[in-house]
Amino acid sequence: MQYTPQIHRFDRELPKLAPVDWQNGVLLRSTNWLGDLMMTLPATWQLKCALPADVPLWVFAPKHLAPVWQAAPWVDGVIPFAAHHPGANERADVKARGFGLGIVLPNSFGSAWDLWRCDIPRRLGREGNLRSLMLTDRLPAWKRGEGEGKWHQLSYYLELMSVVGPVKFTAECPPLEVSAEPAGRFGIQPGEKWLAIAPGAAFGPAKQWPAENFAVVARDYIDRGGKVVLVGTPRESPLATEICRIAPKVLNLIGKTNLPELMSILQNVDRVVANDSGPMHLAAGLGTRGVALFASTDPVATGPLGTAWELLVSTAECRPCFQRECPWAGVIRYRCMRELTPQNVLDVLGNMQ
Repeated sequence: MQYTPQIHRFDRELPKLAPVDWQNGVLLRSTNWLGDLMMTLPATWQLKCALPADVPLWVFAPKHLAPVWQAAPWVDGVIPFAAHHPGANERADVKARGFGLGIVLPNSFGSAWDLWRCDIPRRLGREGNLRSLMLTDRLPAWKRGEGEGKWHQLSYYLELMSVVGPVKFTAECPPLEVSAEPAGRFGIQPGEKWLAIAPGAAFGPAKQWPAENFAVVARDYIDRGGKVVLVGTPRESPLATEICRIAPKVLNLIGKTNLPELMSILQNVDRVVANDSGPMHLAAGLGTRGVALFASTDPVATGPLGTAWELLVSTAECRPCFQRECPWAGVIRYRCMRELTPQNVLDVLGNMQ
């Protein structure tokens, strides 16, 4: 099915944001995972549109995710931090810039603590996880499981931004701006029928389609005159080994690219096949179409935003379970993923215009 995100406008009264002394702008505390980051982008675009024209928007982000924010044309600056939380020098950088408002995107205690320690006078976020004392402006907590199967979690980020100014409850967002040069260095040129396969999923094996299934798709795509590139992190190297054993003509770049190079590759291939994962979200946000496989997770809540994607969703009665590993045993273990076949993917790829 072609995925259309369901954006929900909440029918509840929100606290009013008192007038803000913007000082030198707004600082967003980024989420910590690539997929989550991509699902916040339309809301950050709406925030930029709602801010006064002379108020800059900056992002405080983990260093490994900074290239995504730097590719967002509506973001005025990025302050990366190298560890799990910002260190003294990074916090000093924030303090020196004199932001008037900080907005916490994640729902963790630590993310609110990060901005509280930076002495930003106004701090907006959601209640819960002992965060309230570190926030000057608060929205109701985002309850675990709320909205599953009903609406996209982008809805919550849009609601958060609506406290700052008028926003549109939509998934529309300008595309990220990425250079084609890194993809060209790997021999990936537009118009050559490249298919990128991203076989990993950071959350755990319950989100990972079997490597041999990806291999069958790759081999068939190559036999029909296309080219295939594997992308992912070093921890997916065993998956690459299995795929290359069955489909030896693939270009294996798993563990061999940094994030800017991955972004360039995903923007310059024709199609992508991926699990519900960061690369799926990244490719969609870069404007590249593809096919995603959903089993243990909820496509309504966490489907890809950006260009239209085709989703193959398991019909197993036990899904979505949101488990890292399948709790069942024997022949029914991971049945949700195994019932999605390579032919299913190939048929969808063949019908995509």
